[in-house]
Amino acid sequence: MFGRSDTQEMFTNMQPSALEQMNKNFPHTSYLMLDQIKTAYIIGNGQSRIGLDLDILGGDVWGCNALFRDYTPDYLTIVDVSIMGECAESAYPKYNQCYFSGEWTEPLHRDEEYPVIKSTMDVPVREWIRPEHTHITMHGKGNGNVGILEMQAIGIEEDYKIKEVRGPEDDPFLFENFFCGTTASAMASMTGKYDNIVYVGFDSIWNYDINTYNNVYAGTRCYGLETDPENTRLKEEDERGWMSQTNQLRVLLDRFQNIDYYYMKDELSVHLLTHNELYD
Repeated sequence: MFGRSDTQEMFTNMQPSALEQMNKNFPHTSYLMLDQIKTAYIIGNGQSRIGLDLDILGGDVWGCNALFRDYTPDYLTIVDVSIMGECAESAYPKYNQCYFSGEWTEPLHRDEEYPVIKSTMDVPVREWIRPEHTHITMHGKGNGNVGILEMQAIGIEEDYKIKEVRGPEDDPFLFENFFCGTTASAMASMTGKYDNIVYVGFDSIWNYDINTYNNVYAGTRCYGLETDPENTRLKEEDERGWMSQTNQLRVLLDRFQNIDYYYMKDELSVHLLTHNELYD
């Protein structure tokens, strides 16, 4: 359980240089000791974050998937097609910064192009469209074993604040098939704004249970049940060779060596993330 501390004022009054030096000396430090102006918090949806007041985090908050249902982060990242549809249907991206996977730069005109494309589909089409949506983006949903099972038509307006998930110029597909938390971390890392990135609620890495779907939104719209088995790819490569989330974190450590990555166990305890921490 997360709780506030009377030490907050002491850490807040410290100069950034002093905080950074303390971080180098102690492997387990307080998140309050990080320079909040240059810190991003990546909010996973593991149950360990229940009780944490996200408003007390002084840096930028990067949310994942369905967090927008309960909280408005500084940036929202979504990689699940159905949750992107739910989010767009709610008009959340009209007012808030989002990073979505898939293609968003050349949407179909709703009344002219979309009906023609829809008529050619040989799989069901699920629509997430509001009356005021002027354009439609098409996204396939399925898996690598059986292909596309369903197309999802997601409506948008021209002023929706959606950026596409992309890798760096020298490797634009570097983050392809990343999980949402590591995708959000990659997008934050690429901004060049942060010296520190803190992972919160990443229970699939540090509180993993193959028998439980450890997610605060388990059993809700677009999510599996809590009793569903956890994704084994979170910890190991799967039979298709897709990267595990553990190895995705390693990619970020290697690519962005100018950033210190941490994971949060409770409000006053963040741990520096290293390769040894990942594979212990």
